[in-house]
Amino acid sequence: VTSEVTTQTGADYIIDTVYTSDGANGLYYHDGVGTYTNASEEAGDNSYRYSGANPNNYVCFGSDAATCPNDNLYRIIGLFDNDQDGTYNIKLIKNLSIGNYAWDDSNNNDWTKASLNNSLNKELFWNNLGEWQNMVSPTTWHLGGMTSYKYTAKEFYEGERNNAGYGSNPTTYRDEIGLMYPSDYGYAASPDNWTTVLSSYNEISNNNWMYMGLHEWTITPRSSYSNSVFFVSSIGLIDYNASDGFAARPVFYLESNVQLEGGSGTSSDPYRLAV
Repeated sequence: VTSEVTTQTGADYIIDTVYTSDGANGLYYHDGVGTYTNASEEAGDNSYRYSGANPNNYVCFGSDAATCPNDNLYRIIGLFDNDQDGTYNIKLIKNLSIGNYAWDDSNNNDWTKASLNNSLNKELFWNNLGEWQNMVSPTTWHLGGMTSYKYTAKEFYEGERNNAGYGSNPTTYRDEIGLMYPSDYGYAASPDNWTTVLSSYNEISNNNWMYMGLHEWTITPRSSYSNSVFFVSSIGLIDYNASDGFAARPVFYLESNVQLEGGSGTSSDPYRLAV
C-alpha cells in the first residue's frame, strides 16, 4: 500500500484498496464463508479484522504533526458494520498503555459502574481529545461474560454478545470509550491459532500484533464471580482479576464518515485522518 492522499472514508479505502483477499495485508473478512485455514472459526459478523504478527494498521490520531508522536499512535483492530446498514466504523486501540489502573476500585465487575470506565470517558482520556472527539462514535459495548478462560476467540465472541454478565449486571452499555474484548485479542493472532483456547495463547504470542508483554485489561467480566474480569497476561494468555493495577489501552470506533488523508499504515507512516 502506498502513501497517498485520498478523499475516501478510511473504511472504504481499506475495504476497496488494502483488502484484496483474505490474508492480504493481514486483513481477513469475517463473513463466515472464507476458504483459508480455520475460516470456520471466523466471527461471522462481516467485519474486516487485522491478524498476524505485525500488519500495517497504524493510525495517527489526536495530532497533525508531521511526525506522529508515539503517544498518538493507534492501531486498527478492524472495521465493523455496527448498525448493519452497510457502512463501517474503524475500531482503534491505543498503541501504548496510558498507565496502570484498577478495573474497578471497588473490586466489582460491572463495567457500567467501573472506576476505569468512568475515568476513560472523562478526565483520564476523553477530556484530552479536544476537537478529535468529533471523530469518535458512541457505540454499544457488549458485556456478556464467560465462566472460564478456556475458550476460543469465536466462543468468546459469541459469549460477549449473548451471555449474561455476573448476576444482574447489564449486558450492554453505550458510551464512546471502552477496552478490547478477549475476542479482539484472539482474532488478532494468525488464523492458524484460532482453534487454540485463549488460556493457551502464551504459546503463540509472537503471532499476535495486539500482544505487548504487559498485564492488560479487557472489558469482559467473568460471569461466575463478582470480582473477576478477563485480562491479557504479560506472557500472552487470557487470565482473570479485577482490582490490581494493570495496563489500559483505550478502544473506540471512528465515525463512519471519517476520511483518510494519507499514510501507508506503517508505524513510521501511519494513516492520517481528516479533522
